[in-house]
Amino acid sequence: MDASQPARLHPVAADTRLEIPAKRLPFGIASLFPTSLGTRLALTYTGLTLLVMAWLGWQLAGTVRDFYLEQLRVDLLQEATVAGDVIAERLSGEGDGAGLDLDVERLAQGFGARVTIVDAGGKVLADSDADATTMDDHGDRQEIVAALHTGSGSSLRASTTIGVPYFYVARTIDNGDVVVRLGLPFAVVDGLVRDVQRQIAAAALVAAVLMTGAGLLVARRIGAALEAMRGQAALVAAGNLDASVEPAATRELGDLGRAFNVMTLQLRGTVAELERVGSRLEATLANLSDGVIITDDRGHVVLANDSALAMVAARGAVVGEPVVEVARDHELAELVEQALRQEGVEERVVRHSRSGRVLQAAGRRLDAGGDRIGLIVLRDVTELRKLEGVRRDFVANVSHELRTPLTSIRALVETLESGAIDDPSVSTDFLARIVSEVDRLALLVDELLDLARLESGRLRLSLELVEPEGAVQRVLERMAPQTGRARLTMDSTVATDTPSFIADQSRIDQVLLNLVHNAVKFTPAGGVIEVVVSSSNGTVQFRVRDSGVGVGVDDMPRLFERFYKADRARRSQGTGLGLAIAKHIVQA
Repeated sequence: MDASQPARLHPVAADTRLEIPAKRLPFGIASLFPTSLGTRLALTYTGLTLLVMAWLGWQLAGTVRDFYLEQLRVDLLQEATVAGDVIAERLSGEGDGAGLDLDVERLAQGFGARVTIVDAGGKVLADSDADATTMDDHGDRQEIVAALHTGSGSSLRASTTIGVPYFYVARTIDNGDVVVRLGLPFAVVDGLVRDVQRQIAAAALVAAVLMTGAGLLVARRIGAALEAMRGQAALVAAGNLDASVEPAATRELGDLGRAFNVMTLQLRGTVAELERVGSRLEATLANLSDGVIITDDRGHVVLANDSALAMVAARGAVVGEPVVEVARDHELAELVEQALRQEGVEERVVRHSRSGRVLQAAGRRLDAGGDRIGLIVLRDVTELRKLEGVRRDFVANVSHELRTPLTSIRALVETLESGAIDDPSVSTDFLARIVSEVDRLALLVDELLDLARLESGRLRLSLELVEPEGAVQRVLERMAPQTGRARLTMDSTVATDTPSFIADQSRIDQVLLNLVHNAVKFTPAGGVIEVVVSSSNGTVQFRVRDSGVGVGVDDMPRLFERFYKADRARRSQGTGLGLAIAKHIVQA
């Protein structure tokens, strides 16, 4: 921000992105996590789906395995019942006993299972897969023991004869004296169970894919709405308060979008109001003739208007700088420090050294929204002090100009009263001097009245067509006696293309007389005074030149002040109002 200008609101560039700080994970972990909300939701849905389906598959696989084994046990028991009828017939003597092994093999082929016949003592009578004479006693087999006690039994164990895991089901026949046992290799059972589990796993995978797709769809819809809102929020952060979002169909996201639009609408109103207030404050401060400086609680400049910067002749940037460095004045710095330390208004008149101005400064502390600030108001009273000085000089000069002739008149009158009036030659001379002093007083009063009317704008001008050459000739004729006595040469030059002009002829003559009279007073005997008239840019210019001592550079700025006399040795000559009157007549 330009230090010489009041504070303004600056919008952020339109391409600025909204950067929201977030907690950062360690690099190795952060690289494993996606940043997109949609991807995170989709992965969450997929992960949860896979976990749930895996758990359900595991549970279902166990349940199916148990259910299948139970169903297989029931089927084998039914087949064992059929086999028991065949074996019972063979053992009852109704059939050929030697054909037991043959019956067992036929049953095994028909059932697709291993068939074993065991008597109550545990002796193996026949077996479809091994030689019964070489087999161990089976009285301690779990399924055999259960069948002998309860009528039926089952077990899942490794066969001691073959060394392969089997699922056995046993059932008694012939009044419980013989046990028929059917067995299936567990590999077959396990293969069937695994087929079921694979089907369950495939179903779980299909369900996971479907759930993942649904999760992606939902995540994209949510993510798209949030991404649109994030983009509009970035625009708002960049200063574009016209941004708005289309409310989503989902109730929660729709409510969020509508709340966002209401927020931006309120922000637009608030910012517009702040801009209006800021513009009014800026315009007010910029057009104030008084200087205003606002500081923080440390005395550093927060805001300063142009008038204040001009009054203290500030150079370079001022915002954020201490007042003492901006103003380069210890009195103003002390004023700010005292104003910030205590309540009330601190006032003082400061003669600022760098700008050369006389400043009336007032400072006080303000509490604004919890912040303590300093307010400094500066008023340039340089011209006022100068006018006060001029007024004092004017009173002193008028008093002096009035006192001098009055003193002379009183001295002359007292001399006449003391007896000089009886001497005709002396009294005549004294009375002539008294008349001269009275004329001088009358001239002073007339010039003061003219000056007062000119300054107040109450002087009435009689405008007419004035010939430049005629005006010069009139002045030369009236000043001829004085220039003759002073042994001066008068000359005039009027350019041939100088036009006539509209003015008050008597006042123009008065201006020229004052200028020529002033030249006569300051030109030594034998000198030359020249009046030159020319025209330029639609104006008529009169110049009075003389060969006198001239005016010093230091006296030039005060040359047209009332009662000012450059040559103090000639203070008694004239009233000192001639050039001031000439200036005001020309300006009128």
